[in-house]
Order: sequence, then structure tokens, then C-alpha cells
Amino acid sequence: MKIVIVIPTYNERENIKNIVPEIIKVTEEDLSNDYAVLVVDGNSPDGTGAAVEELSSEYPNVHLLLEPEKRGLGAAYIYGFKHAMEEMDADIIIEMDADFQHDPGDLPLFVQEIENGADYVIGSRFIKGGSISSEWPLTRKALSVGGNIFSKFVLGIFDVSDFTTGFKASRVKGFVDKIDLDNILSAGFAYKIDLLHKMHRSGAIFKEVPITFRIRDSGESKMEKSNALDSLKVVVLLRFRELKTFLRFAVVGFIGFLSDVTIFNFFLWQTNLSENRASNLSGFIAINVTFILNNFWSFDSRKMTQLKTIFKKAPLYYLISYVPIFFRSVILIPFALDLVRDTVLVANMAFILGIGLGLVWNFVFYSKIIWNGNNHG
Repeated sequence: MKIVIVIPTYNERENIKNIVPEIIKVTEEDLSNDYAVLVVDGNSPDGTGAAVEELSSEYPNVHLLLEPEKRGLGAAYIYGFKHAMEEMDADIIIEMDADFQHDPGDLPLFVQEIENGADYVIGSRFIKGGSISSEWPLTRKALSVGGNIFSKFVLGIFDVSDFTTGFKASRVKGFVDKIDLDNILSAGFAYKIDLLHKMHRSGAIFKEVPITFRIRDSGESKMEKSNALDSLKVVVLLRFRELKTFLRFAVVGFIGFLSDVTIFNFFLWQTNLSENRASNLSGFIAINVTFILNNFWSFDSRKMTQLKTIFKKAPLYYLISYVPIFFRSVILIPFALDLVRDTVLVANMAFILGIGLGLVWNFVFYSKIIWNGNNHG
């Protein structure tokens, strides 16, 4: 695999001169993978870029990428991600700092987890074995812990403990290369939360590994003063977007419901079909109506645009959609009719209850499997 380690810098001449040899020393022991170090420098006045060019003469796999101007941590990483994919054919992209807050000795652990099947490896300070330096101020620790708890509950991602770590490895094919990097919500520190959220929604397999986050050796901190507010804004905006998607989905569900219940009752009153068959047929028609509306409206930012993708996911869509239809048709409606009374009113009440349960079922599985942000290939 081609593994590109992206390191953003600004006034880190001494740090970069020290950390690059350490990274080379660790990675050259892995003979099965091809490593490169990509330093993204924001035109540092202290000569960081010149130091990287000196290192590249000694280490051919060290590269310098100069930003047009210093634009923030997130912008630097996104710039590096694009270059790593488009110019360096990266299979894996690793994010890390230049200031030794991230230990180069942990790199093999990240690569090993990717080789074991993970798509997104997170260096976590908040799982067993992970830690934050005891020299961190108490207020910063409290903000970090509290911010991660807030992100976990607001975004509903409960299998992640560290949302703001800067030490991560991402699989490119099928994941990073499918993300719209031009629309990451923050050019600063909070890009991490948005990228993690997008990877999660893409269906990536997550793995957290413990790291010790240390005090920086020297150089200027890349932390902006507005980090906390920026992170809060990104988390709330992501949740709002999810809510907006669900509200649209609910509207489409209501349209599907009207189609479903109208056709269901038409078959009951105008044909000799049984309640079971009428429910199945009306459900099938409603599935097709809602698929079109969901693809081009509810999940418009993740819509399927290519026929091969639609044909690939359509069978799974029908299978997921048919589960609640089967449940209401074969189990719920017959049970209600047997338990209470064999009437059209009872059949309709059971039918509507089945639709309500199906709404929740469908949204969860559509979001995670059908419209998961990985639909443009």
C-alpha cells in the first residue's frame, strides 16, 4: 500500500527537522508498504519549508507542499489530502502533528489496524491505554473531555471516544475519495469532527487505538482561539443537517403513506384481494414512489446519479423496505384481526402502526446502507 503521512506546519522548522528522521526510522522497518511524508506548510516565515526541502534531498520520500497562504489547520489537511490522492496515489492517508505530541512509534499500530480491515483508525486519548499529558491545564482537559461527550450524544455516534484527535489513518478507496472535501464545514480545528462524521456515515469500519498525547516540543501551536466555538458550531450544524434530512424523509414517508393507504383501501373495496395481498401490493408501489423522492430530495447530498449504482443498490433497497411491509402484512395485521375483530377499521389501524414502525426502520437503514455518502462511484 502507498501510505502518505500528512503533516501541517507553520513555524515548525526545528520540530520538522527532528520528527521526519524519526518517522523514516519507524517506517523503513515496514518492507511491505511504501511510505511518503507530505509536509503542508503555510509559508512559515521561520524557514520551515526550506528545512523540508533539505530533508527531501536526504530522504526522497519526503515532500513539501506549500499553501498559497496560511488558512487554518483543516484547510491545510484538506489541501494535503487532495495532493496525496491526486498526485501521490495514496491508499492510506495518516494525519499527524510535527511537534511530537503524536508519537511516530505509534505509526505501525495504525497501519496494522488498516491491514486488519479497519477503514478509519483513530488515535484515542480516552480509551483504556490512552492518556493526556499531566502537564495539560485542567481547563483544557475539561474542555476536551466535555466536548467529546457533547459530540458523542449530539451526533449519536456512540462507538467513538475521541472526536478531536489529530492522529488518524484513513482508507482512501471507497471512503476519502468519495467525500466532498470542498465542503468540509471548517477550515480550522473542527474539520476533524466533520471528517469523522462523514467517514462514519459512509459506512467505514472504525477502530480506536490508544495513544498518549504529549506536550509539544517547540514551535507555534496550530490551535486557534475559536476552536471550542468552532467545534460547537460544526457539531450543531451536522445535527441540524441530519434533522433536516429526517424531516424531508418524514415528508416523503407521508407521501408514501398516502399512496400506500389509498391503494391499500382501493384494493380492499374495489377488488377481491385479501388484506394480506392488498398490503403487499400497495407497499410495493409506495416503495417505488418513495425511492425516487428520497434519492432526489431527502438524501440529495448523497443521491445516486449513476445507473450502475442504482441497479447495484436497488435490490438491497427493496429488501430493506420490504421487511416492515412483510411484518405488517404477515404478522401485525393478521394478529390484530384475530385478536380484536375482522373489520376494515382494525386492519387500517394495524396497517398504520406498521407504517410508523417502518418509518424508523427505513430511515436508519437507508442512512447507513443505501444513502451512506458512498454513491458517486
